[in-house]
Amino acid sequence: MLLQILFWFCILLIAHTYLFYPFWMSRKALEYHEREIEMKSWPQLDLLIAAYNEEKVIQKKIESCLNTNYPSDKIQLVIGSDRSNDQTDAIVQAMAEKDSRIRLVRFEERTGKPQIINHLVKESKADILILSDADTFFEPDMLPALVRPFANERVGGVQARFISETNLSNDVATQELVYNNRELMIKKGQSVNGVVIGAYGACYALKRNLYQAVPKGFLVDDFYLFMKVLEQGYQTVYAESAQCRLEVSGYSKTEFKRKARIGLGNYQNVFALKAFWNPFRNRASLYYWSHKMLRWLTPFLLILIGVSNYLLLGAHPVYATLFGGQVLVYALWPLDSLLKELGIRIGVLRFLGHFFRMNLALLLGFFRFLKGNASGTW
Repeated sequence: MLLQILFWFCILLIAHTYLFYPFWMSRKALEYHEREIEMKSWPQLDLLIAAYNEEKVIQKKIESCLNTNYPSDKIQLVIGSDRSNDQTDAIVQAMAEKDSRIRLVRFEERTGKPQIINHLVKESKADILILSDADTFFEPDMLPALVRPFANERVGGVQARFISETNLSNDVATQELVYNNRELMIKKGQSVNGVVIGAYGACYALKRNLYQAVPKGFLVDDFYLFMKVLEQGYQTVYAESAQCRLEVSGYSKTEFKRKARIGLGNYQNVFALKAFWNPFRNRASLYYWSHKMLRWLTPFLLILIGVSNYLLLGAHPVYATLFGGQVLVYALWPLDSLLKELGIRIGVLRFLGHFFRMNLALLLGFFRFLKGNASGTW
């Protein structure tokens, strides 16, 4: 009986995080609307960017940040170069000589994005921090739209809308676009209650006085920072009209490596965010478990489902059927890889293979977490 309870409970948890909760948020998202707020005065912004060997994109990034409809005298752009050894520093310095709003801060030792941002925030005096990746480009109206929600004093963090772009011929491009768009839909639903769970690093904004320094060695700083805003009793929201663009690789090997690294960072966050461990404490904790914690536990839930199903083979014929179904589903994963090599793509198999690959990446991230010694660098 205990094995049966375990088996069905694990299935229910996976179904909740991947099916029931997204459906719930899709219904909540229908209630979302952006208030038209007339700003009496625009706050001072510090746009903080950590860069490592970004010579291909840094000029376009800077131009997209400064060529916006936000008051030009209210913007300061600070680029922290993590000991770049290409032309990144030279490009930024040349632009800084022509525009006093641009400043380069070079780090002589590799420290990683979170520690660079920690350092830049210490020097910041602006009301609002805009944190963004070097390869994310702003639409002209993005900054005003991103800042308007702060007119509500209860709002401490705002997530921008990121528009993912990629070459759809790449092997997991479609799967990544679907995933990113679903994430935005979930954040839209969460925003109705002011509890967007974790920021996406492409671009988001924080009140400077709510910034909590990211612990040394942490990899997923954006998630940590938004959760710390919620922990302090402030709201985190989504701004639909604050649009930025970023390119997604769409290659399975690249995405696997990235997800394994993010997986390590996710498990770091689990133990740093103990205030949200009780899913019944408040809405933020419930959303945290539903949206993230259960996803991070999915590799282990899948293992428990397989083991308990095997042990239940003699309990009832239905368990033999379910075990055979599991074996078949897992066998479809290598079949998808084989068909990909032959240039054959079947949508269902592509999504199924991507699901298992990303959960394997999470599991790898967990074992790396157990090893410790994360540096926080790219």
